[in-house]
Amino acid sequence: MQTLEQAIRFSPDDANTHYELGLAHNGVGDLTNAVAQLAIAVRLEPRHVLARYNLGLAQNALGRPDAAIAALLRSEELAPTDAGIPYARATILAHLGRTNEAIGAVKRSIELDPSSAAARYLCQTLSK
Repeated sequence: MQTLEQAIRFSPDDANTHYELGLAHNGVGDLTNAVAQLAIAVRLEPRHVLARYNLGLAQNALGRPDAAIAALLRSEELAPTDAGIPYARATILAHLGRTNEAIGAVKRSIELDPSSAAARYLCQTLSK
């Protein structure tokens, strides 16, 4: 992590370095700094899908599901063929009890990746 922090001092506008530092903070459970670094990465590179996706996951882990869903929706716009993004959104929506929205998201995930056992299971669970 120290190496990434030094790299940012030399190149503060490098979105990828902020992204990597955000992941490092997330990896050690420092969600507040993970969100901060991932948000900087997204600000610097608005089309950075992985930064936006991980920002959504970190925001959800911090108890900010609405911000998480917004980040994931934007990620879906940027990467419309990535089945993992609507699946992640579906899990958050399901946890919030927003079942109809969750079913819509998980069905989108299944359209993109029909072989996903996890998505199929979630869809069956939500449809009961």
